[in-house]
Amino acid sequence: MSTFSGINQASRALSAAQRGMETTGQNIANVNTPGYSRQRVDQTSGVLTQTGQHVQRNVAGDGVQVTGISRVADALATATARQDAATAAEQKAAGQVWAGIESALADTGTSGLSKDLADLSSAWNDLAKAGADGADAARSLVATRTQAVVSTVTGMNDQLEGQYTGLTDQAQLLAADVNRAAASVAELNDAIRGTLAAGGTANELLDQREQLLSTLAGATGARTVQRDGGVVDVYVGNAALVSGGQSATLSIVVPAGARLGAELTVNVGGAPAAPASGALKGVLDGANTTLPKQKEALDAFATTLADRINTAVKTVAGNGDLLSTTDSAGNAVDAARNLALTGNAFQDSAAGTVDRAAAKAAVTELRTVTTAWRKEVTGIASSAQSAENRAALAEQVSLKSDAAREAVSGVNLDEEMTNLVSYQHAYSAAARVLTAIDEALDTLIRGTGVVGR
Repeated sequence: MSTFSGINQASRALSAAQRGMETTGQNIANVNTPGYSRQRVDQTSGVLTQTGQHVQRNVAGDGVQVTGISRVADALATATARQDAATAAEQKAAGQVWAGIESALADTGTSGLSKDLADLSSAWNDLAKAGADGADAARSLVATRTQAVVSTVTGMNDQLEGQYTGLTDQAQLLAADVNRAAASVAELNDAIRGTLAAGGTANELLDQREQLLSTLAGATGARTVQRDGGVVDVYVGNAALVSGGQSATLSIVVPAGARLGAELTVNVGGAPAAPASGALKGVLDGANTTLPKQKEALDAFATTLADRINTAVKTVAGNGDLLSTTDSAGNAVDAARNLALTGNAFQDSAAGTVDRAAAKAAVTELRTVTTAWRKEVTGIASSAQSAENRAALAEQVSLKSDAAREAVSGVNLDEEMTNLVSYQHAYSAAARVLTAIDEALDTLIRGTGVVGR
């Protein structure tokens, strides 16, 4: 070992301590940067290679070597946080769909369709008890109250249709966000691969990509596959959204002239894909499953209402239908949308009598209709509350998972200040070693051969 090897050791110690202080400063500077993962200096003791006859005994090592600056992250914690965030986003979207359905009904028992049905039943009851002088006014009130029920039902149908249109727009906005994020991930893949191949550090680029991958997971439940060179591929279902430096386009397929009941589907690069979770799945489930089921229930209610009222009215011979659920072509479809008064006049009593048979029958039939509607409202309220509870629970789980990830990757200022002091002392000590060696060498150089002169 050279007499001057101690200088090299001290120099490397100074460099390692300086790199540690710089890295600690980078961590402190980014304590509030979203998505930043703390970094640490990787170092190892230097190995003094000696072979053959030049081997020296009892020689210290070759100082310290900085082997790199690593990004602190836990792959399992990160994957869990992404998965839980995707579930939370899906449940939140589902909860919003149910909240929209509940809002469309706007039925509190004292308002909405329940009140309209109660008012209609009261009007029929008044007609059933009306005398000869009040019969015309009572029949007019029945028509008015019936029209109010019709307007409420068709209004709810319009609300559901509007919600379907809103979900379609929301799905397309999510698709646009996904495509932007996927394109950025592909660009970062190329940048990371190039940086690592050149021997550089790509920690900040990796942080940026992780944020984008979290965005993709929250929207589509996307999964990632690690490839060589620091590259990741991203899959939505079984379709590749990002492959190396290339990204495919995710699109929402909306049938021409789509209305509530038309299925929205997802394509990735022209191939069918099915998001496993995430906000997009929640939106698609709402548009393709939840809303159509509520539309079917509303159509069934409209059909039942019309059938029972018409049955009651036709207990008096000669009366026609009071309500219709057919379209302009006479097709019995879209009952809630097509529900309307026929405009037919009706008699409440058989010819030559004032038995008010039609009115009495209508009161009886409306009891059944009202009971069925209350059951429907209760079911919707229960489903909406359950969806809200699931969303809240999923959000709490996601927050805990994110906290677990942050505990590993996040910057702790107390820890960083401790590291900073440690590196500062190491730097001072290395400098003192260098000073001591310098003084020793100075003594050796100046004093050698001088003694005895």
